[in-house]
Amino acid sequence: MAKRRTQDPARDTGEWLSLKAAAAMLGVHPATLRAWADAGRIPSRRTAGGHRRFARQDLEAWLRAHGAEPGVRMLIAYTLGQLRLELARGAGPQAPWFERIRGEIAPAFQATCYQLLEELQAYIHDRDPQRPQRVGARYAEQAVAAGLALGDLLRAFLHFGGYLLESVFRMVEMGGSPEHWHEVHRAIMAFYNETLLTMIERYLEQAPWPKATAGFSAD
Repeated sequence: MAKRRTQDPARDTGEWLSLKAAAAMLGVHPATLRAWADAGRIPSRRTAGGHRRFARQDLEAWLRAHGAEPGVRMLIAYTLGQLRLELARGAGPQAPWFERIRGEIAPAFQATCYQLLEELQAYIHDRDPQRPQRVGARYAEQAVAAGLALGDLLRAFLHFGGYLLESVFRMVEMGGSPEHWHEVHRAIMAFYNETLLTMIERYLEQAPWPKATAGFSAD
């Protein structure tokens, strides 16, 4: 006679998360979270079927200890997911600048995008003005080294930066406090604008004028 499985009330109410859901909440790859659980960094349990489950309260405690709240980590994870998906599938604008971003400078560009999101996460809490300036300077250096016109750099930055704003609206739709996300939105815009200004200033300082002014014509 088969053993009858009992339902876990906590799991039914959403307090226990699967590996995939828990990884999304933390904004990390499932393999990373699995390794952390194996090493004892984050508690987990096994279901009768051998599947790993994580307590929401343990994940929230981890996020608090690492200076991030669940909502902000979800925002970062969503933005990263959209960026990876668009670059991998080539589903973005049919324009030369997009093909270049997906081409030879893709690894460096993506690495800076990840740095931007990590710096943004920290900026929401400490408002350190050096964070957006570091990212803006790095974007400029990479663009100049790759011979990317300033206009194309701005098109790429504005296009992918739009995911951040979309992410905030999605967080509100998921039930977050509008007042809280209004403050997050203000922090994002302050970070975004300072990154953009620094990027332009550093580009103009480093690139020859013909290169710096090129690229603003219509696609």
